[in-house]
Amino acid sequence: MRPEDYRTQPDDRFKLTDEARRAVRAMAQSGDRAGWVSPLRYNLSVSHGHRFVWFRVAKVASRTIRHHFTTHDVTLDVDHAMRVRYPTDLFADYFRFAFVRDPLARFVSAWQDKVVNANYYRFDDADHARMQRIEEFASWVAGQDLAAVPGTDQHLALQSRLIDLNHVDFVGRLETFATDFAEVCERIGAPAGPAEARNQTGSGGASGRQVSDELRGLVATMYRRDYQIFGY
Repeated sequence: MRPEDYRTQPDDRFKLTDEARRAVRAMAQSGDRAGWVSPLRYNLSVSHGHRFVWFRVAKVASRTIRHHFTTHDVTLDVDHAMRVRYPTDLFADYFRFAFVRDPLARFVSAWQDKVVNANYYRFDDADHARMQRIEEFASWVAGQDLAAVPGTDQHLALQSRLIDLNHVDFVGRLETFATDFAEVCERIGAPAGPAEARNQTGSGGASGRQVSDELRGLVATMYRRDYQIFGY
């Protein structure tokens, strides 16, 4: 398999081509050699022309980054692949990056977008009304295994689980997006990026009303691994 054979379908940017899926499956089954295929699944975007792998973390500037790439002729051969394994050795010389965000701000953003502004999780009317209190939503999320991908919704999953930490070259932060994304663009040979990410929740992602001690405690427990790994 060549790196260029790993791509998504022309008419479905979420799914790998049949040929790519078969090749990855064959590599995974081919023997004991370590490092051929990632043991875990990730949400990926890949450009063969600019030679990068982007581990997408939901609610962390994904729309901004993708919009910048698509408007500046950065072809995404793997556009928006969801929960896929990938051949790690083939991309050893690609620039592999991701972006992360303060877990509390990310959680509040997910709640605002997916619960307050919509009913993404398809709660019944009574539960949806109850989930308008963010602490209730956090208690519901706390009952899930946030390291399970697939399994947990991507907007709630641990950021540290959405990134192949053994094969990542650069982890930028939303809080320093302008500087960090400028470095990504320089590394991949793309035009400089926007000064800030779009669709951010203001004031660090959480208003005073939303951030109670109860919420802080729940988020700190649920996302302890993210806090430890990324130093928030």
